[in-house]
Amino acid sequence: MKATQDSLLRNIHGLTDSQLNFRPNDSSWNIATILDHIAVSEIELIDSLKAHLALPPDPTKRSLIKATDTTVLRVVTDRSSKSKSPSFLQPKGQFKNAQESLNAFLEQRKKNIEFIMKSQDDFRNHYGGHRLMGIIDAYQAYLLIGAHSMRHILQIEEVKADPNFPKL
Repeated sequence: MKATQDSLLRNIHGLTDSQLNFRPNDSSWNIATILDHIAVSEIELIDSLKAHLALPPDPTKRSLIKATDTTVLRVVTDRSSKSKSPSFLQPKGQFKNAQESLNAFLEQRKKNIEFIMKSQDDFRNHYGGHRLMGIIDAYQAYLLIGAHSMRHILQIEEVKADPNFPKL
């Protein structure tokens, strides 16, 4: 979580409004929209993880998990497959600008790291569903939060690599 936060900050450092709002094409998100999405997702994904942890631990469900930790990281960060975010993770336009989105993300990320570090829960024996991977454990849900950020950092890098991306 700390590594993806640092990577995000490096990737957007010094970007102008025109760069933050540049869209490579009509179906692409701009960097400001990506930041909105990351901020919204940071809140929603930790809530999902906490829902996994709210259920009683059940080691008998371990056999239901088909995805490995490595698979979770690979599937979530794989930019070769595009999928539409579920409605609850869609950018909501609730932030005035990219800086406000970033601030919301950073504030929530700090809370999420603190929660993970302080938790005494057995993340391997709490389970929940994921739309692409089926049943995952709470540790995999934790991995998913960081991987989700990485997926969108890669998306930001794609936007910045567009030949029409505004130069300073």
